Amino acid sequence: MKGNRLVLRLALLVVALVAFAVPAFAQRAKPFQGEWEWVVYPESRSELPPAYRSARLREVPRAGMYLKIKQRGNKLTGEYSGSDRYLAKLEDGEFDAIVKGKSTELELTSGFNGTMTVRLTLVGNRIHWKAIKSDGEFYFPSDVWLHRVVRKKS
Repeated sequence: MKGNRLVLRLALLVVALVAFAVPAFAQRAKPFQGEWEWVVYPESRSELPPAYRSARLREVPRAGMYLKIKQRGNKLTGEYSGSDRYLAKLEDGEFDAIVKGKSTELELTSGFNGTMTVRLTLVGNRIHWKAIKSDGEFYFPSDVWLHRVVRKKS
């Protein structure tokens, strides 16, 4: 009887450990997955172009970059969008990449006939975006830190 109780307790303990460990492992197995952003807002209305002077400061970014990343193993797919000069210059597109360790490289094509290769490096809960090669005209940032976008549940 005592032996059966011990086996039952051990089985329940294993089930509980697996139930809590699998979601935690799955989250760590996809560290790049999610939405990431970097944005700089004006500090005063005087910085805004005339067309935006009546807007709230948080409605018109001076510059920004947004990534939406899906991760399957070491493969990334995603979308990027960026803006510069108070939304006057917009960039967007898609990418595929391979993760090596905590880094990956993206090949981005600008809508202004330029290209940029950036290295994304995961550091804690942020991504360091660093341009490593560029050519032509583009409006991507050169060296910034993106943070994970956390959506408020409504």
